[in-house]
Amino acid sequence: MNNKFTIEAILKASGADQFANDFNNAAKSMDGMGRSTKKATGGVKSFVSGVGKIAGAIGLTKLVSAGFTAIKNSVDSAVSRVDTLNQFPKVLQQMGASGEEAEWSIERLADGIEGLPTKLDDVAGQAQRMFTILGDVELATESTLALNNAFLASGASSADASRGLEQYMQMLSTGKVDMQSWRTLQETMPYALKETAEAFGFTGQAATNDFYDALQSGEITMDQMNEKMIELSNETGGFAETALTATEGIATSWQNLQTAISRNIANVIEAYNDWASDAGFLTIPEIIDKMKEAVDRP
Repeated sequence: MNNKFTIEAILKASGADQFANDFNNAAKSMDGMGRSTKKATGGVKSFVSGVGKIAGAIGLTKLVSAGFTAIKNSVDSAVSRVDTLNQFPKVLQQMGASGEEAEWSIERLADGIEGLPTKLDDVAGQAQRMFTILGDVELATESTLALNNAFLASGASSADASRGLEQYMQMLSTGKVDMQSWRTLQETMPYALKETAEAFGFTGQAATNDFYDALQSGEITMDQMNEKMIELSNETGGFAETALTATEGIATSWQNLQTAISRNIANVIEAYNDWASDAGFLTIPEIIDKMKEAVDRP
């Protein structure tokens, strides 16, 4: 029995004949365009071949290979990014935010982590939790970015930042500060905590301890501390700029490269889905669902 298992066969089996026909027509059109640009393609091939020889001569072959590996490994991240971009606004709206607020928030989060070794999925989840505490989309978004910058500016690892974030959110939620939570912040964001204490007028070696006493007594509230951290993050030379400097290095640069690749692959996926939806064709999720139906069919 001939088990010819192609994408076209799957699409036809799942009732997507029209898509298969359009796919074939598009392929024929592209084939015609390829013949008309054969000469140009030859020139490109010669150029790429020349670059390859130069790269090999100076020992960059492995680096180029690593670059292609990064592209391959970024597909999952791109899919995750697309899902986050699509799901985050829906979740926020279910929690009471307007559509405009939700769209603004995800765009602001994406812009706010540009150049940092931070994933959009992570800050999106943190922003949702912040919204449940603060009840304000803009404040929740800016608080999330300010905290992310504060931890990175202080040199915190991902594990330390996660630990400090939990304690900070707990204090912000209850409005109360305890010594255990404060010690965690001193360990995970010492630089940012000291800068915030000094912004409130506390100086010297005891600045953060005096800051803690003021928070415990109610002289300064957690809401005021949170607003001050946002202010310090967004100002010139603030936590946002310091975070970029503090995370400079090969590992971060490599992560930024992969993030950039994921972002652009995600843009391609989004662009196709928008076009397919407007043109009456199957989007990528719909194609995958159709393929699943064909595979599951006995």
